[in-house]
Amino acid sequence: MLNTAFEQVDAQIHPFPSGAFDVAISRTGAMFFGDLTAAFTNIGRALAPDSRLLLVAWQPLAENEWIREISGALAAGRDRPAPPPDAPGPFALSDPAGVRTILTAAGFTDIELEGTTAGMWFGTDAEDSHRFVLGLMGWMLNGLDDAGRSRAVDGLRATMAAHETPKGVVFGSAAWTIRATPP
Repeated sequence: MLNTAFEQVDAQIHPFPSGAFDVAISRTGAMFFGDLTAAFTNIGRALAPDSRLLLVAWQPLAENEWIREISGALAAGRDRPAPPPDAPGPFALSDPAGVRTILTAAGFTDIELEGTTAGMWFGTDAEDSHRFVLGLMGWMLNGLDDAGRSRAVDGLRATMAAHETPKGVVFGSAAWTIRATPP
């Protein structure tokens, strides 16, 4: 029988039992830790000998068409700076050298990054994906007047239509699979 425990806690400070877990997994979540080194140091203490850390994190913004195109459409001509790569956010673990520095400082070894590129599916057609993305990222319309909001919504609709394929609305995406051995 397989024993599994899911913990929803602040990984930087939660008093995990020492050596209690066989694997720690994060799928596009660990990059939002406020202090990456502190969080991974704490997680490393919670991992048993011969265990693994396994993360999926986005590659740099330039490699992820989906967020560039969608955020560009929703910006409606506003200058929206990209998130800094060293701050908590979607690209905090996008730089392989930075990942190695953080995990090494937290005591991890045998750090491996494997890149993957694939199409990211957003819906069956342009209208379906338009509704989905507005529900997910509609907060980006905050601060726009009615005309700006209309431009952004129309821009998003056009972006979704431009990426519609026979298999649905698909954008390019790139992620890292990160594996490491705890201290």
